[in-house]
Amino acid sequence: MRYFDLHCDTIYELSDMASYTKKRGTLLENRGHVDLQRAAVFDHYAQIFALFCGAKSVISPEDAHQRFIHLLQTAQHAFTACGDRLMHCKTASDWKQAQEQHKTAAFLSIEGAELLQSKEDVQIALEAGIRIVTLTWNHNSIYGCGASTDNTAGLKPQGKKLAQYLSQHGVFMDVSHLSERGFWDLAQCIDEPILATHSNSRVLCPHLRNLTDEQFREIIRRGGLVGINLYVPFIVNNKTADCDDLVRHIEHFCALGGQKNLCIGADWDGCDHMPTDIHDITGMELLAEALARHNYSEQQIIDILYDNAARFVSANF
Repeated sequence: MRYFDLHCDTIYELSDMASYTKKRGTLLENRGHVDLQRAAVFDHYAQIFALFCGAKSVISPEDAHQRFIHLLQTAQHAFTACGDRLMHCKTASDWKQAQEQHKTAAFLSIEGAELLQSKEDVQIALEAGIRIVTLTWNHNSIYGCGASTDNTAGLKPQGKKLAQYLSQHGVFMDVSHLSERGFWDLAQCIDEPILATHSNSRVLCPHLRNLTDEQFREIIRRGGLVGINLYVPFIVNNKTADCDDLVRHIEHFCALGGQKNLCIGADWDGCDHMPTDIHDITGMELLAEALARHNYSEQQIIDILYDNAARFVSANF
């Protein structure tokens, strides 16, 4: 089984900013959701590692710079330390090489564009190979507002300007966390594919972090991707969920025509309430089994767990 995941916060948990210090360790081995020892269960593994801005609001450009550089250096050091089994991929060519060498393919994203508050830091991000940027986290920022704070707040002028600049330089915009109005503002100011790396269906679970059918259709129209999130409050209104509940979100999105746009963006190490029996990255085998029970073909399962994301990277990075 091959696995390509669109979003994890493992770098944050390996940094000095960690929320769950009990998980601290190395990228090779730790007590969180993701490490390379456990990822060895997959025939090939690709992961987009987010540089998460942090749960506390960024208070100044200097604070943003310090957080960004610390997280970037944490990722770079972690990748270098695992260089015998991991390759930091910035381009489609790197991606192809990682596959050929049977190495974990590691990509970088930013979760919370408020980390980028100077031209210098934007340039550093581009040179470092950041390929995806989440325009906001949950807070109100200089660029926009998170859905959980005010779903009616739109992108601010600086947010539109940043989105256009990054899009022109090969960086894809991630709307997970962004307000609904901000989503449509973004859709009006860029033409490129839009990603929602870790969001589910709001029809099935009415959390503001989830996508409406209209938003999902727009992502399909642009050839973007949506990663199914494993955080229970985004899956069901109950206290517990299982793989069958995840499959319902997949089925709903497939019914809208998104079979080739769906991936997994589990939010590993970014949440502490996962479906029953999924304790870490190895639990993806259980989701594959659940999809098979629901009569998904082998190729459909491969698409969701790996090929859809792989095709996007090959065509766009």
